Amino acid sequence: MKRFYCIPALMMVSAGAIAGNAQWYSPSAGDLHTAELATGQAVPPSRHTESTALNYAWPLSRMPGDAAIADARVESRQYWVDTTGEALARGIKLPLSAPGAVIRVSALEHGSALTLNPQALELSINGQSVAATEHSGDTSQTELVTGSELQAQGMPVPQDSLAFRLPETGAAGTLHMRLAGAPEHLPLVVHVYEPLSPWTASLSAPRHNYLSGQSLNLELALSDGQNRLPGGSMQALLVSPDADQAWPLEVGQDGFTLHGPIPAEIPDGPGLFEVHAYVNTTYGDTVIRRDLKLALGISTSHARFSESAEVNDRGGLTISLGVEAAVAGRYQVNAEVHGTDALGHLQGLAMVQSAAVLSAGEGRIRLDVPADLLIESGLQPPYEIRNLELLDQGRMQVLESRQRAMKIDTARTITNPPSGSER
Repeated sequence: MKRFYCIPALMMVSAGAIAGNAQWYSPSAGDLHTAELATGQAVPPSRHTESTALNYAWPLSRMPGDAAIADARVESRQYWVDTTGEALARGIKLPLSAPGAVIRVSALEHGSALTLNPQALELSINGQSVAATEHSGDTSQTELVTGSELQAQGMPVPQDSLAFRLPETGAAGTLHMRLAGAPEHLPLVVHVYEPLSPWTASLSAPRHNYLSGQSLNLELALSDGQNRLPGGSMQALLVSPDADQAWPLEVGQDGFTLHGPIPAEIPDGPGLFEVHAYVNTTYGDTVIRRDLKLALGISTSHARFSESAEVNDRGGLTISLGVEAAVAGRYQVNAEVHGTDALGHLQGLAMVQSAAVLSAGEGRIRLDVPADLLIESGLQPPYEIRNLELLDQGRMQVLESRQRAMKIDTARTITNPPSGSER
């Protein structure tokens, strides 16, 4: 059973002298880090309500090599088309890279009270008419369902929708779709999902979080498992959480990369930014379209680790980390502590989380590993701190992350745990 050690940080004041040496590692390419705080940035007010400084620690069984941070990545076999009732009544063309596509037509805005008549739907693929039937259950036919029916199956789609699945037999090509009955100026959206297509687009970034003013470098790929295509006629944007602002990203000359600066001034509202990429390319006679959305956390650089640390190993292991903050707030530190086994190998020892309210300027947040947790692990110094993170709790932002943060040497071996430290 996992045991947690809860230590009110304000009460953890040791009378012992500083007995350890902490050596910070240089930030790696995948770390979130800034060498100095940005000045003049608009930082939203902190929404924290808790003011008590707390520290939690529990055993960590993960090996150091298991702690690698995964890239931010999405894949897509789908795309969207904006249209209107008038254009849909005239007919629109949708490129298909495989049979068996699932198509959904919806009003762009919820609550439009739109009713789409399945009987008015006309379909043809490569000039050949395709009949649509309701609830056929036959994958060789085109099956129709309404938004209400999809909602009854638990799908989060607008009620004013009409969806159909094309036959799984046939070839790639162009779908011509006509659907009369919608108000001519009503904005509509058509979603095309191709579950049977071999062509999958992917968009990835080396990490999930960034700071304002930094640069974005992303990789884009379109592959069928054997062939890799560039994005062709591609557009990409960085979009704010409220979707009110967007900044274009440049496509690399090879067609496989996206680049662009993050604005120094970013909106102060909550939520994640998104990178939107729109791919339109061809492979022989097949037209392939894919839309991708990759969510990223982007924060103002208003606090950072100052790379000062004090270590005390009397009655456990206490690491006091310096934090430089441009604004007051409640800040949190997460860290993995790894220790050395009898063979000289690093092993997971403890996961530690600590939080405290800091004023603007130089402050400190303490990480405390109780002595009984150290003894139970059987691990000794040197210790290593990995996956070190600095978060702003009141603004819900990740401000810094280090995959390998520091090495700690102490001369003392813990043998007697303090009484009453376990809860």
